[in-house]
Order: sequence, then C-alpha cells, then structure tokens
Amino acid sequence: MKIIVDSMGGDFAPSAVIQGAIAALNEEKGQFEILLTGNEHLIRQELEKINFSSRDLKIHHTSQSVEMTDRPSQVLKAKPDSSLVVGIHLVRDGKGAAFVSAGSTGAILSTAQFLLGRIEGVLRPALGVFFPVKPRGLVLCDVGANIEVKSKHLLQFAIMASEYMKHIQGVENPRIGLLNIGVEPTKGKKVYVEVHKLMSESLSNFQGNIESRYLLDGLVDVVICDGFVGNHLVKFAEGWIGHVRSEVLQQLKQQIESETAIELFHTTFTQILREYEYEEYGGVPLLGVNGICIVCHGSSHKKAFKNAILAAKKSVEERLIDSIKKGISTTVSFLE
Repeated sequence: MKIIVDSMGGDFAPSAVIQGAIAALNEEKGQFEILLTGNEHLIRQELEKINFSSRDLKIHHTSQSVEMTDRPSQVLKAKPDSSLVVGIHLVRDGKGAAFVSAGSTGAILSTAQFLLGRIEGVLRPALGVFFPVKPRGLVLCDVGANIEVKSKHLLQFAIMASEYMKHIQGVENPRIGLLNIGVEPTKGKKVYVEVHKLMSESLSNFQGNIESRYLLDGLVDVVICDGFVGNHLVKFAEGWIGHVRSEVLQQLKQQIESETAIELFHTTFTQILREYEYEEYGGVPLLGVNGICIVCHGSSHKKAFKNAILAAKKSVEERLIDSIKKGISTTVSFLE
C-alpha cells in the first residue's frame, strides 16, 4: 500500500510533515510506503538534518505549492504541478491508495471533487472532525464544507459519518444526534425540523436532537449539523482548550507555592485536555469523494501527521469507500 502525503501543506511544512511520515513508518514498519509530494530539494534537506533514509519513503517532485491565499476553485488550473493537486492526481491514477494533506481545505475539497468525483449517490461531500472523548469518541459533521444545506444533505452526512465511526473507530451501531437549540422535534430552522423527521424514519440509531452542552456526555457517537455551525463550534473548542490551560496554570502559580505540586496538577490537567486535541486523531476523511482523502488541521505537528497517515492506511484497509457506497444506496428511496 502506498500513501501519498502532501509535504508542503500546513503551517509547519515540510518539517512536521516529514517527521510525522517517518514516525508512521517506524510505528508500522514494512506495512506500507509513503510518497511525499513537494519540493524535492526542501524535502531532502529535512531528511539530511535527521539522517533518515528508507526504501519505504519516496519523493515525487513538484514545482508549485498551494498557499492559503489561493482561491480554492482556481487551484487545479492555476497550480497543476502543486503538491496538493499532484497528490490527488496520483490517487486518481491508481498510483496511491490514499492522500493526506494539511493544506487548504477548500482546495482539497474542490480538487478532489473534480479529479476523484463523488461516490455514486452522494449529493455533497462533507468534512468531519473526530473528538477522542470518553467513552467511544465523537465525530461532528459537517464542519465547514457546506454552509447552506438541505435535509437530504444532512441525512447523507449522518450515514457517511456513521460509516467512519463504524469502520475506522470501531464503534458498532453508532448513535446519531442532530445538533439543535433544543431537544423538541419542532426546534430550529425549517431544514432541521425536516431532517429530524427524515432521520427518524430512515435511521434506526437516530437519537433525536442534542444540545451542544451535552456533546461530551457520551450520549451519541455522531453529531450532524451544517458546516457554518460545525466550523464555529470546532474553532471555539480549540480556543477554549488553550485558554483554559493557560488560566489553570496561572492560578496554580498564584495559589500554590510548591513547584512539585504545581507540576503535578499541571501534568494531570494537561493529560485530561489532551483527549480533546486534534493531534490525538490527526485527521479525518473528506467524506463523500470517491477516494480516501485525509484532511489535517493546518497547524498540525509531527504527532498529528503520524496519526493522519495511519488513519489513511486504516481507511483503505477497512474499505471505507465501499462501506459509504453501500450506506448511501439505502437512502435512495427516502430522497426520491
């Protein structure tokens, strides 16, 4: 198996990407290969710094890279030899089993849809985020790919995210919740009222509406919302984690004189918060495109890239695309 990794994507590329790739290869030695797309000179510089070489790590040189200022819809034409576009091309052409990138989410979505196409029956691809919270974890979908949605889109998001939880996270019969402002079926915008009825009729594991304050209580495994709401929720969570960690450390220093006690409390608190951080899961598939594309957080470090690459490998092994195809095919009668 060969995983294509965009070495130029992300805030800390190519160093963090390359370190993550090496860590993934070391964790599962001899199980797969990695092909790094990007500037070969820069990649080799990083490899020389850490004196690493392996027959399982190869380079595909590209002369361009996608910047966050590039218009996503124009990347395919404007930068055809970029590490992002070439990487997805390689997957389409069967030269790689999956693609991993921390580059522009919009560019990945636009390019993947054009080159790989959508899974048959999928109306819109969606992006999920996995939170490794107790007891089984939680996937929130959509988190930015679709700002305006219809009820049939949300229904398909639920099916695709459920397949991810089932095959990649090992959660049998994932429970589905619809993020809303109240638990009553009549709450929220018209599209949410409509999809509540649709999910109740078509999804046996639908648990109804769920408010954001209960997301971490382990009541559901999949939470569905439109991309506008999901994106804001994820960004708030990221900011909150950093803010709380900083506030706790400051309070400890002010109220506890023992450095040993401060270190103990800080270590314990950090371990608890780590469960909610993106680096613990690395990345999630762009659900709905006809190929495995793992999208990482833009500020991913070594650990996140390692976990994202291993998630890509598992997605291929678990035949995630085939599972989504089967799941989506069951929605046809409900969407006609």
